[in-house]
Amino acid sequence: MIHAYYLAPDSDQPEAMDDVDQIVGLWQEGRGLLWVDFDHPTPAETALLADRFNLHPVAVDTCREVTMQPLVHDYDACLFLVLHAVHFRVQEARIATHEVDIVWGKHVILTYHRGTVRAVEQLRDTAGTSLRALMARGTDFFLHALVDRVIDNFQPALERMDRVIEAGEKEIFANPTDEMLQRLLALRRSTAHLLRMGTAQRDVVARIVRGEFPQVGKHALAYWRDAYDHLIRMVQAVEAQRDLIASARDAYLSVVSNRMNEVMKVLTIIATIFIPITFVAGVYGMNFEWMPELHTWWAYPATLGIMALIAAAMLLYFRRKRWI
Repeated sequence: MIHAYYLAPDSDQPEAMDDVDQIVGLWQEGRGLLWVDFDHPTPAETALLADRFNLHPVAVDTCREVTMQPLVHDYDACLFLVLHAVHFRVQEARIATHEVDIVWGKHVILTYHRGTVRAVEQLRDTAGTSLRALMARGTDFFLHALVDRVIDNFQPALERMDRVIEAGEKEIFANPTDEMLQRLLALRRSTAHLLRMGTAQRDVVARIVRGEFPQVGKHALAYWRDAYDHLIRMVQAVEAQRDLIASARDAYLSVVSNRMNEVMKVLTIIATIFIPITFVAGVYGMNFEWMPELHTWWAYPATLGIMALIAAAMLLYFRRKRWI
């Protein structure tokens, strides 16, 4: 589906439109500000990128393919960016990413995404005063607002991960299970993926902040620096989460090991107590004719008493040694 909003030079209210011919005409005219959003596009709609919007073939191919690495390319007439929005799935303890391809020209912004991107939806939902104010400031500010929303949406994912990690730390000491270990491993994979994504997007924004692209006006660079600072803090938060997950995993292994040691200690004590008892039982279980105890009525209870005394003495010894 194609959504478009156009703010004419002599207007203060963006106009929503869905006629492709009208959108293409405004795209080629290059006046005002036009935002075109390809939301879950069909193959026929994707073909319009090359056939009607005349985008660079490399940019079109990048839109068609899944690009795991955020990037920014300068095609003279426009900039082409690939960013990734993130969403944390609590039940699976997994980070899901949605690619957002952005074409940025002097008077036009084009966004292309196959999945639901909250940042783009937020802009479309504010089609009133907020969108008008953003579009009135120009494409560089509008692009910053879009990218900043993509970056800000990292924060809810980080907060959900924090809650999952905190709950996991409590569960480790209460009831460590194999499922908990699998969850910790899934969280570690998610943080590694999020760290790679955040670092790459930080490098993309850093290139814009350094002024590598003259399309970005100096008056807008201060806002881009703020977005860059957000990414730096996000990367630092992910690194801190990675350390927390590693600590939680070590705590899990330590708790499981301690519980196993407790079990083995109990089993060892039981086995050690029964070794002399088994020896006594073995001696008196031999069927020799000339054994004095065979013809004594108190021999059997006396033997049991000796076994009980041996067990009690060993338990007392273990207690004094503080082994139990």
